[in-house]
Amino acid sequence: MRQFGYIDVSVMTVASKRFSSALALAESFGAPVFEPTWWPEDTRKVSYRLDGATYWIGSTRRGGTPIGVIGKAEKPELRLPGGNWSPIPELEAMRGLVSTSDDHVRAVVHQEQQTIHLVGYASEAELVQAVKSLQRVPAESD
Repeated sequence: MRQFGYIDVSVMTVASKRFSSALALAESFGAPVFEPTWWPEDTRKVSYRLDGATYWIGSTRRGGTPIGVIGKAEKPELRLPGGNWSPIPELEAMRGLVSTSDDHVRAVVHQEQQTIHLVGYASEAELVQAVKSLQRVPAESD
C-alpha cells in the first residue's frame, strides 16, 4: 500500500477472462451486458472479456485504435473520466455525455444500473449509431 497525502492507494491485479460470446460473458458477469450490433467497417474481430467486475466488448480499428464498450454495475453519478463532457440530444434518454479528444469521440451512458463507456469512435455520428445499436444480452439468471 502506498500513501499519497491523505489517501491510501492499493493496487490489485485482476485476471482477465475471455469469452466466445456476449451471452457467455453475461452469464459470468451475472447480469445483462450491452453489446453494440453495429460496428464501423474498419473494426476487426470483436472479443469479449471480463476483468473483475468490469466487462469489455470490443476490438481494434485500422491503425490499432481500441474501440468498444466497457460496462460496470455502479451508481451513474459516481464518476466520469477526465475531459470536457457534454450532453447531446440523441443520448438524453440514457443520460449520456460525450467527450472529444485526440481525434476520437467517447461517451458515457447509463442503462439498468450500469455505467457504460464507449470508446474509439471517429465521429459523434458513429458514436450515436453504436449507442442506438446497443442490444441487451441477458444472463440466464436474469
